[in-house]
This record gives sequence, structure tokens and C-alpha cells, in this order.
Amino acid sequence: MQVKTFRTSSVKGFRQSWDENTVDGFEPNAAIIFASVDLDLSGIIALLGSKGVRVLGSTSCGEFLYDLKGKVISEGGLVCSMMKLKPGTFDFEMFNGKGLTSYDLGKTAGEWAVKAFREPAILVVASGLSIDGEQLVRGIQEFAGKGITMYGGLAGDDARFKETFVFSESSSETNAAILMVLDKDFYEVNGIATSGWVSIGADKIITQAEGNVVYTIDHEPALDVYKQYLNVNDEDLPEIGVEYPLLIRKSGTEFILRAVLNVDRKKKTLIFAGTVPEGAVVTFSSSPGFEIIEYTRNKVGEFYKHNSETDLLILFSCMARHNALGPTISEEIEEAWMKWKKPLIGFFTYGEIGNNYNSSCDFYNQTFTLVSLKQKEDE
Repeated sequence: MQVKTFRTSSVKGFRQSWDENTVDGFEPNAAIIFASVDLDLSGIIALLGSKGVRVLGSTSCGEFLYDLKGKVISEGGLVCSMMKLKPGTFDFEMFNGKGLTSYDLGKTAGEWAVKAFREPAILVVASGLSIDGEQLVRGIQEFAGKGITMYGGLAGDDARFKETFVFSESSSETNAAILMVLDKDFYEVNGIATSGWVSIGADKIITQAEGNVVYTIDHEPALDVYKQYLNVNDEDLPEIGVEYPLLIRKSGTEFILRAVLNVDRKKKTLIFAGTVPEGAVVTFSSSPGFEIIEYTRNKVGEFYKHNSETDLLILFSCMARHNALGPTISEEIEEAWMKWKKPLIGFFTYGEIGNNYNSSCDFYNQTFTLVSLKQKEDE
């Protein structure tokens, strides 16, 4: 797999960087792009369309690129991975969610993916404020199976919580998902999803909920419970919601995190990035601080032992990790880059998708979700 990466902060810079990276005859046919909502996406799309390059694109809450040319974490910019892939071993498709539930959108995408290849691996980005990430994953699994290899994230909008975009080489959408599917006969696609967030306080019960909207916790209005328990004010929400997610207990020691992405002050509800089941046992949770970096270091080290070769690393990191760690977030990202010293591209998300310890795919918040792409040697 031939890969070139660059970072820029304008459409003009994008054109210049693209030309500089292709002057030697390199002809990419695929690209992964993460960009700020402040950039002119239409100009970027027009250029890519004219080049005949297929694109998996998402707006971000900050983007990053680590390669041999430098290490950059930016806001208001763009990072791009240009790839030359073997024709017939990959495909892209955008699925519009208008008029569909997130689950049905996932089913449509999953049906397409399994028709593309006998054994597909999926990279997916989806609109961050209009799509229930868990239901999207469950819909894809309806056709592709629970064990489908799949990684991705929900688009951001620089933490404004107003409007996010996903984009291809032909259009951008505010309610859609884009899939890049790879044939696993030709590519190795592996990854990890790790958090480090810890539970705080007593167990509570979700007493009324529908999908990703929670109405009551312990029979009290959900918004009131959240504000009182965490001592936050109206002006702190929804921004602070990604820092103090609900920890949903599953079975045994298993749990999953759900971040607040919006609130309805009139109805006193909390709106999460993914489904919160009625009747679920939950606690609030918080970052333990810099201990997260050590936790990530250990998990990345374990992953590297079994996946020591890669062509490209893609990181979907929750914006809450950036909020919690501040400038030291660079240490966490560098933990991954230093192991492989191969291009690492990524963005801060409103939710992450990845395969967990038992190989089934799930939707998360607050995770460091790292995926490795490697082209298999020709036989």
C-alpha cells in the first residue's frame, strides 16, 4: 500500500500539498480526510472529484497527523492520507440517513458491505449529532454479523454541537454515513478500543428512556439529576457532557460509556451519542487524569506485540480525552506513533466504533480507538 500524508489549513494549501505529493508520478485512488467545519468543504470536494479519487471524509473536533515529517495536533485545519490501492480490493459508498432510523441506515450500509466482498473490513464515519452510533452499528451487524471488522467515529464540529458533516469526493451531508470497505483477502485490518474512565458515585437506574434520549433517572428528570449530582450549571451543557459520561453496566465487569451530546431543557432530557437502555444500571464516570496515558501505553504495547507491522494507522479519539488531558494528549498519541513510526492520521470524535476484547464490534465514547491497515504481501 502506497501512502502519503499531509496537513494544511486552507483549500489553497490543500491544492498545493496535493500537487506536491503527486509531482513524482504518485497517483492516489483513495483518500481519508479529517477537517474542521470552518474549511470550505465544497472546494476540497471539487478538487477531489476532478482527480477521480474516492474519499472517506469527516469534520472533526481537532485533527492530528504524526509522520516522519512532523507531529501536528491542530484545530481549524485538515489532515489527509493519500493512498494507492489495488483496484478491485476496496470500495466507498455514502448512505443518506434522511427519513431513516439510525438502525435502518446501518442495515442499508451493512447489506452493501457484505455484497462488496466475501470477507469485508469496514471503516465508517457518520454524522455526529443526527445519528445514534450504537443503532448504526447494530444495523450494520444485522447483515455483516457481530464479528464484522469495523472501526470508525462520529463527526465533530469543533465542539460547537450545532452541525457536523461527512463528505465524499462528490458531496457533503449532515445526516449520513460513509463506508470504506476493504477486501480482507488483500488487507490486514486490526485495532483496539481502550478507555480508562472510572466510575464515580452510586449506582442509578434509567427509569425512562427511548433510544438515545433519557427522560428519567431514578424516576427524577434526567437533566436535573445530572446537574445536581455533578454540580454543573445550564451554561456548562452540553459541552461538559462529554467529560462526565454515563457508565452503563453490562454483565460481570463489562461496561460501556455514553456521552451527553445535547439536552432538552424544556423536557429535562439528556440526549446521548448512543442508545441508553431503559432499566439499565448506570453510574456517572470521570477521567482519572494523567493515569489514562499509562493505561493507553499498556494497551498499545499489548496490541503492538501481535501487530508489529503496518502501512497506516488511523486513530479515532474522543474529544473528551483531549479535554481531560489538554496539551498532554500529544503523549498519548505519540505512544502509538513511536511503536510503528508509520503515518498516523486521526481526529477527535463525538463517538468511536471498534472491535472489543471478544472480537465483537461496538459503539463507544471516551475511547482511544486505533486501527492498523496493512496490505498483505502478494502471493
